Amino acid sequence: MPHMWRVSADIYWCLSCNLPLIAPRCYMCGSHAVKVHASPPKDLRPAFKYDLKLLEEVLREEFGFNAWRAILGYGVVLLNKVPYVDQANEVIVDGWVMGTLYYNPEVGRWRFRPSYEGAARLLISGATPYIEVEGSEVRLWDTLSISGARGCVPHEGGKYVVVANQRGMAIGVAVTLNDGRVKVIKRWEPHKPHLLEKRTTWDKVVKANEPHIEAEERRATAIISNVVKSPEAFISFSGGKDSLATLILSLKALGDKPMLFNDTGIEAPATVEHVWSVASKFGLELILAGAGESFWNSLPVYGPPARDYRWCCKVCKLIPIAKTVRERFRGDVYAILGQRKYESFARLRAPAVDKSRWIPNLVSLSPIRNWSALHVWLYLMKERVEGNPLYNEGFDRIGCWLCPACELAELKRVEEVYPHLWSKWRGKVLAWCEEKAIPQEWFELGLWRWRRFPGDIKKFALRAKADLAAIEKCFDSNKEVEVTLFVKPCENIYEAQGVVKGSLDVKRLANLLRCTGGKISLNERLGLLAVRIDEGFMSISTNNNISVRSESGEDLRRALKLLVKSVLRAKHCSLCGSCINWCPSKAVTVSDHVKISDVCAGCRTCINVCPVATYMYKSSVLIEGEEHIEG
Repeated sequence: MPHMWRVSADIYWCLSCNLPLIAPRCYMCGSHAVKVHASPPKDLRPAFKYDLKLLEEVLREEFGFNAWRAILGYGVVLLNKVPYVDQANEVIVDGWVMGTLYYNPEVGRWRFRPSYEGAARLLISGATPYIEVEGSEVRLWDTLSISGARGCVPHEGGKYVVVANQRGMAIGVAVTLNDGRVKVIKRWEPHKPHLLEKRTTWDKVVKANEPHIEAEERRATAIISNVVKSPEAFISFSGGKDSLATLILSLKALGDKPMLFNDTGIEAPATVEHVWSVASKFGLELILAGAGESFWNSLPVYGPPARDYRWCCKVCKLIPIAKTVRERFRGDVYAILGQRKYESFARLRAPAVDKSRWIPNLVSLSPIRNWSALHVWLYLMKERVEGNPLYNEGFDRIGCWLCPACELAELKRVEEVYPHLWSKWRGKVLAWCEEKAIPQEWFELGLWRWRRFPGDIKKFALRAKADLAAIEKCFDSNKEVEVTLFVKPCENIYEAQGVVKGSLDVKRLANLLRCTGGKISLNERLGLLAVRIDEGFMSISTNNNISVRSESGEDLRRALKLLVKSVLRAKHCSLCGSCINWCPSKAVTVSDHVKISDVCAGCRTCINVCPVATYMYKSSVLIEGEEHIEG
């Protein structure tokens, strides 16, 4: 991960009752609890049915038949997502981190690496073989002989083995090598386990936390009541746990309000069913926004979405919601969202109350912004409301099933649960790859989730023998617009010359260029379109050659961007309607293509909010010489 969390939820553990708390005091026994020392941001969640089954299977495979009981004990199990090249969760039992359950993308399977507490429990229970060493003089990365093995240490390379001293105390974890030795990969001072044999249940956890949950409910409902002063309001419902908790809080604070669900066209079937079920259970009006087939229709144009290329969010979420809100409400409208700061760095930075940048007249409110996942789940358990059934199937987040933010482990689970959906997605992407001459491994290794690979993904791809240079070369060769800048400040020359690949309707382009506010001249006999704007002079010929001249480097950059974005709009408009939603002068109409009327004020808003202009400019344009422009 490029960043590390500097904030952390306060989660506690009552050692007397053996259960987690969202505040220091336990209301089962009245005692004060200790803090859980997990990795930030400590967005702990319960381990559900599939999670527990997976844990049991992996522990038995790694350490032996009885290892799962030694690790999981008798209490509730929490999971805490931590940074890794793919999906990884700390496993927390009895208030201690037992180890990390992680998905190894190179071998395509789950592993479990024990912590000092987990290793001590495996050792004392006799659930696994171990390496005994003399004294405690073992250093990190030492290579040890298995002559000190107690039990049958596996000869297979890559298996985890506990390292112990002669007093039977865990002092580290080693990994087996193919030559019959082991290498120490974790080292700590001799450690005894902290066993809590008191059994507990989630019902007891809720009871111990009930006054804390009620206090959080009062704070959240007060925020909603104080902020939402207009009757024009709705509860944004995604089908996930956070929006479900927010829905209940909003109904208590405001009474009946409609819930709005946006069907992106790539929602899991179970999520859509859950949305209708919740609307029916609470007797609420369900406002449906929907992208229809927009994702699948846009895929050949944009290519697969990526974490740094999220055209899907705008096309499939923001635009349908904006259209629906504009049609359903008048004036300022409040959207109550289930967003939490521990979900992502972007949401950590987002305020609790915010005016939308993408949807006109919309004010968003996030009343559970400071809640952890444990807060949310305990609240739903207290209210006895069932969450999305996909949580019991191994999904810890609910959203578009092919979201590029997913890890490979999550996408593998999608393939297992919805093979027909995955087959459709795979077929569409591989067809796109074949058209662009992109190696199939780009998709199969999950590299499609980035356009610019971060360092850890580059290392993974290289270990997987992927030809990153060939992949990057393919993307460079697929640029639709290639431009060279000629900049000579001493001679007052700021010029760009380039070419547009493929066909281009110059008349359609001329109409779209009205949005620049420039003076447009189209000479069909000469096959030349010329535009004079404040930033300079732009022209394009019928053979797709483009030219831009300006009086400064900054003007050249801005003029070139306006022209190229307009070219991309003319070539690839998907009729998404974003320009209609935002046009202040109502100058935009859509039939088989976008048309700009004479009332256009030249404000350029429609260019700035167009997904094609925004995202294809990033992915489809090659500019040489830009480094010579000042600023």
